Amino acid sequence: MKLRRRYVRNIQQNLSFYIASTVLTMAALFLFFLFHIAGNAILDFADEFFEKQKLEDAHFTTYIPILESDIEDLEEEYGITLETQSYINIDTGGTTARVFQKTRKVDLYDVTEGEDADEKGEVIMSEGYAVHMGISIGDQIRIGEEDYTVTGFFQRPDYLYMLENEDDSYKNISTFFLAYMSEEDFEELGEPNCQYLVRYSGDDDRYSGNDEKDFRRAVNEKYHMHSYTAAEENQRIVMVRSQAEMFLIMSWMLLCILPLVAVALICIIISRKVKTEQQMIGTLSAMGYTRTQLACHYAGFAAIPGIIGGALTSVVTAAAAQPYGELGLTDYEPMRISCSLSWYAAVLGIAVPTVMYVLAALLSVRRLLRQNTVLLLNGSGDEGRRKLRRVLAGRKLSFRIKFAVRSLIGSPARSFVVFLGVFLGSFIMVTGFSIYDSVRHMADTVQVTAGEYEYQYVLGELLYENPYGGELILAVPVEDEKGDTLTVMGTDNEQSLLNLKDKEGQKISTKDGYYITSLAAYLCGWENGDRVTLYNPQSLEQIHIRISGIVENDTAQIIYTSRANAAEMTGVDKNAGNMIISEEKLDIPENIVESESRKSDLEEQADTIIDQTSYMIDTMVGLGIVICIASVYVAVNMLVSENRRNISMLKVLGYSDRKIGRIVLGSNHVFLPLGILLSIPVAYAFCGLFFRMFADMMGMLVSPYLELESCILAAVLTAGSYLASMYFVQRKTRKVDAAECLKEQRE
Repeated sequence: MKLRRRYVRNIQQNLSFYIASTVLTMAALFLFFLFHIAGNAILDFADEFFEKQKLEDAHFTTYIPILESDIEDLEEEYGITLETQSYINIDTGGTTARVFQKTRKVDLYDVTEGEDADEKGEVIMSEGYAVHMGISIGDQIRIGEEDYTVTGFFQRPDYLYMLENEDDSYKNISTFFLAYMSEEDFEELGEPNCQYLVRYSGDDDRYSGNDEKDFRRAVNEKYHMHSYTAAEENQRIVMVRSQAEMFLIMSWMLLCILPLVAVALICIIISRKVKTEQQMIGTLSAMGYTRTQLACHYAGFAAIPGIIGGALTSVVTAAAAQPYGELGLTDYEPMRISCSLSWYAAVLGIAVPTVMYVLAALLSVRRLLRQNTVLLLNGSGDEGRRKLRRVLAGRKLSFRIKFAVRSLIGSPARSFVVFLGVFLGSFIMVTGFSIYDSVRHMADTVQVTAGEYEYQYVLGELLYENPYGGELILAVPVEDEKGDTLTVMGTDNEQSLLNLKDKEGQKISTKDGYYITSLAAYLCGWENGDRVTLYNPQSLEQIHIRISGIVENDTAQIIYTSRANAAEMTGVDKNAGNMIISEEKLDIPENIVESESRKSDLEEQADTIIDQTSYMIDTMVGLGIVICIASVYVAVNMLVSENRRNISMLKVLGYSDRKIGRIVLGSNHVFLPLGILLSIPVAYAFCGLFFRMFADMMGMLVSPYLELESCILAAVLTAGSYLASMYFVQRKTRKVDAAECLKEQRE
C-alpha cells in the first residue's frame, strides 16, 4: 500500500480546509512580498541616485557670506567639495514655490520628464506636486507675479521625501513645490537666501572625521555658522532609507507571524484526522510502517497549503512585481525604480510557511502515534471522547446547553481557532482604524499644545530689534551625545505665544531653567532633574544643563529656556533673535525668511498621511475580513463534519434545519463578542507600541487614539464576516441525510 495515493482523496475530502489555509498563506505572502519588493527597490534606487546626483554630506548657513575665492581655498585645505546654494521662497495664493539656482557640484537635479528650463519664461518643477495637481508639460504656472511655461519635471536627491521645513512630520505635495528656471529669470526674483552644500567624501582621499570637525570649527570662527545639518540628521534624506528599512523589517515580521493562524488550523485538522483514522494507523503500523514514516505522511498533508499558496503567490507577484512594488512609493517623489521578486524571497515565501506547517503537523501527531498498536486497531486510542460523553450527565440542563458545553470543551483547539479568527480579524481592522484616528487626533491636539501662534518665521539673519511685529525668539540648534539635533528656543516674554505647559497642564516660565518637549524626553531618554551634555554644532564645544521639566509636545525635539540661556549655549548675543511667531501673517522681506510655516499645516499633513496610507488601511481591513471568514469557516465546518451523525439524529427526531443550526453552531457565538471586546484594548496597546518603535524615524510620537465609531465599524465588519462564515457552514447542515445515523454502527 502506497501512502502517497491517499493525498488526492484527502484533498477532495477536506477541500474547504485546504482552500482556507491556502488563502491565509497567500494573504500573508502578498503582504510579505509587497514590503520586501518595495523596500529593496527603494534602497537600490536611493544608493544609485544619491551617488549619481552627488548627495550632500551636510548643509549649513553662516551670518557672514563665504566668498567664491574662499570656497576654493576651503576645498583645497580640507579636501572637500563645497558649493553655494541660492534659493528663494515665493508664496502664490497659499502655495510656496522654492526656486533654486542651479548647482554644478552638489545635490544635482535630474530631469525625469521633458526638458530642462534654459530659456527665459521656462520652468521645471518637482514631479510629485505636478502629478498631485494634474500639471502637464506645456502648462502655464504662476510663480509670484509671473507666468512660466512648464518644460519638464525633476527630482533632487535631498528632496525625494518632500518636506517643506526640516522639522515637518510629513511630506507636502499640495501647497509646496521646487522649481528651477533660467539664470536670467532667477536673478529677477529678488534677493535670495543662501546656504552651503558640502561633500566630505568627495574626490579627495585626504578626508577624515577630524577634517570635518576642523572644517566646521574654521568656518564657525571666520564666518559665524548659523546652522548646520548633517545628512544623517536631514529627514528629507534619512526618511528614504529609514522607511525602506522599516518595510523590510515589517516584511519579515509578517512572514513569520501571519501564517500562525493557518498553523493553528493545521494543528487541529491534522490532530483530528489522526484521531479519526487511528484504526488505519494501527493497520499501517502492523504492516510495518514506522512512526517516522507515518508522521511524515501526515505532515505531508500540512505541507500542501504552504507549497501551493507559496507557489501561486510567487508566480502572481513575479508577474506583477513592478506595479505591485510601486504601491510602497506613496511617501516619496515618483521614483523610477525597478521592481522584481528576488529568487531568495520567492524560496523563503514557499519554505517558511511550509516548514511551519510541517512542524505543527509533526507535533500534533506525535502523541497519538506513540500509543500501542493494539489500542489503535481497536479504535480505543481516544479516551477523551468517552469522557466527554459524561460531562454534565447528572445535571438537569437543557439538551442545547449540554451540547454547547460538550462541543466547546470537547475540542479546545477548535474553539481556540474560532476565537482566534474573530480576535485577529477584529484586531487587524481596529489597528487600521486606530492609525487613522491617531493621526487625525494628533493634528487636533498638537495645534493646542504647540502654542497660541499661527505663523512661524525662521530668519536667515539675527535681529536685534523687531520692526515686523509678533514675538521675537532666539532659536539655535544643539546636538546630544548621539549626534542628534535639538532646537533651543529662548524667549523672555512671560506672556509668550508658546504658552508652555507641563504634562499636568501647569504653565511654566522659561526663566526657571531648561524645559524639554515630551518627544525629546522619550527619544533621548531624559527625565526631569537629569544633568545632560550637549554640543554646540558650530564650535563643537560641550554644554551642560539640568532639565527643569517636560513640556507636552510630541512633534518636535525642543529645549525651551530664556533668551540669555540660549545665547550663552551657542555664543550668540543675548539681545538677538532669529525666529518670529505671530497670531497673524506678517510682512517680512522674503530675502531674510528661511522658512515660513503655519500651525494649521499640521492638519494638512494629517490629511496627506491619511490619503497616502488609505490603501494600507483598506488592505488591513480586507485582510481582517479574510482571516475571520477563513478561520471561522474551517473550524466550524470541522464541527459539522464531526457531528454529522448527531445532526442526522436530530433530523429524525423532527428538528428543523434552522433549529439544528442553532444547536450545533450556536455554541461558537460566545466567541464573537469576546474576540471583538478583547481585540480593542490589544489593538490600542499595539498602536502605542508601534508608534513608539518608529518615533525616531517619523520625527514625532503619535499617541494612540480610537474613536467609538471606529470600534463600532470594526465590530460590524467582524460580525458580518463571522455571520458570512456561519451562513456557508449552515448550508452543510441542511445537506446532511436524515438516514445517515441509521447507517452507522453503534459503538
